[in-house]
Amino acid sequence: MTTDSDYSPDVIRGEVRLKCLPTYIVLDTSSSMNDHVELLNKSLQDLHKVTYQNPEISEFAHISIIVFNTEAHLALPMSDISQVTQLPRVGCGGRTEYAKVFERLRERIDIDVPALRAADKLVLRPAVFFMTDGAPTDGFTEQSRQTDERIWKAALSRLVDPDWERHPHVVTFGFGSANEHVLGTVATLQAFIAEDGADQSDALTDVFTFLLRTLSISATRNNFVVPTAMEGYRAVELEEIS
Repeated sequence: MTTDSDYSPDVIRGEVRLKCLPTYIVLDTSSSMNDHVELLNKSLQDLHKVTYQNPEISEFAHISIIVFNTEAHLALPMSDISQVTQLPRVGCGGRTEYAKVFERLRERIDIDVPALRAADKLVLRPAVFFMTDGAPTDGFTEQSRQTDERIWKAALSRLVDPDWERHPHVVTFGFGSANEHVLGTVATLQAFIAEDGADQSDALTDVFTFLLRTLSISATRNNFVVPTAMEGYRAVELEEIS
């Protein structure tokens, strides 16, 4: 799937300005991911190594990493990955609060896009790769033992509001106890869920493999391109925010 196909490069003094894709890797680091924290960190280091050694990708995709559990944390500010010598380690714990990360994403996009433009980048619409192994816990209390989907849906609506010029494309990946309905609602472009019975470690590895493949294809075509099929996963139908 290709996006922003009508986006033409600017020509200044006879030179074509390369496009820049603000890329947000959003990771669920709630307590359910504890058993996979080492694999998660290794996958991030492998991602860094490949992109660091591939100038075509690092020139096209500037990367930020946001992790979320009970709160949302900026693990890596928007960066030219070729200038980053090492990624921070992430830890896991807490709940799965979706609204917090949607709010942080909108906040960061409003900071990052102007900064990239000020650096004379031809900025494409931001891309969010959202990975989770569980359902949102927004609104959960010990008394009610229930969640309130209105909380995260309101924050999501603000993030993907088409009237906001910088609203991002969102691609979702779910494994473990992820909810298919939620994945389809959060995504704006593609949603994937691991095949039934898939090993969670393999599913996590497959996400990073797909992410690298997507960035490589996109960099080659100088445009954001998302494959429609993914190893170990099946596509989920997109849903409206209701």
